[in-house]
Amino acid sequence: MPFLYSMSALPIPSLLTLESVALDELSTGNDQWHIDFSSVEKHARIHRLKHMRGPRLRHSQFDFKCSISAVSCVPDGHITFALSQSTTGRPTWNHQRLYPNEMVVLYSGEPVHYLCEPNEALFTVTTTLEHYEQCCELYGTTDVLKQRQGQRYQAHDHYSVLNAVNAISVSLNQRHPPDVVSGSQWEATLLSSLLQALSPRYDSAREAPLRRQIASQAIEYLHAHAHSALCMEQLTQNLGTHGRTLHQGFVETFGTTPMAYLRTLRLSNARHDLLTQRWPTVTETAMHWNFFHLGRFSQDYQRTYGESPSQTLRRNSA
Repeated sequence: MPFLYSMSALPIPSLLTLESVALDELSTGNDQWHIDFSSVEKHARIHRLKHMRGPRLRHSQFDFKCSISAVSCVPDGHITFALSQSTTGRPTWNHQRLYPNEMVVLYSGEPVHYLCEPNEALFTVTTTLEHYEQCCELYGTTDVLKQRQGQRYQAHDHYSVLNAVNAISVSLNQRHPPDVVSGSQWEATLLSSLLQALSPRYDSAREAPLRRQIASQAIEYLHAHAHSALCMEQLTQNLGTHGRTLHQGFVETFGTTPMAYLRTLRLSNARHDLLTQRWPTVTETAMHWNFFHLGRFSQDYQRTYGESPSQTLRRNSA
């Protein structure tokens, strides 16, 4: 059963840190910002939760060790930014996989349906629309809300997202929460740091180079054809480009190579199929995602998720 998590348990401003939290152990309250958590895997836990709240802004870090679903809705008069760090796959927001240089931007009243990846850290910042607009005007940052597409904002490159995550992490890792006097300044500093990290520099605000445009086309193609047999040569032929151009653009934009990304994406898809028991056996699951060397697939899976494919299938079976 989903459980209701509320962000109103502590005084304002406040800092909360919980270690190894079961879904049914999260606090409840009467705050307007609720998240209904449910388990995709058996015995799911949130590995770590950090949450800081001020009068106009609240932000959190959730560390997941397994797949967890979260359903919510942004409070009226607020805006929420959500950034993810995952080395094992791409998290899913409102049934769309995020790319490595994307984040979610949600407006007042918009629904959220989130499916995390194992070993993922999810960072969220929720603030009032008034505070957001004031910050954009005062610091001259990009209006991320205006430039989003389909509730997603694509940063110039993955380094921008990493810098934005770092801005949130620095605030959450302070030894002491901000006091009431400095709370307003803390909120402005955090939000401006986040938006400045996402704002392209003047020299990069121009039209993206051809290699980055090709990289964006390539990642779309990889998602659409992850179940097909693909190699770098086939990918460049299908995109009508050169291997060097594609490789360089992909690394600049997404921080990894096309084939490494495809392998991680396939492993993630295979895990989801094992959890939902889409195929009756590990072999059929592996074959569907083009892992024809079963020993190598098992080794890569074990290294990525800390258990064998057969353990995932057995552990989550009825």
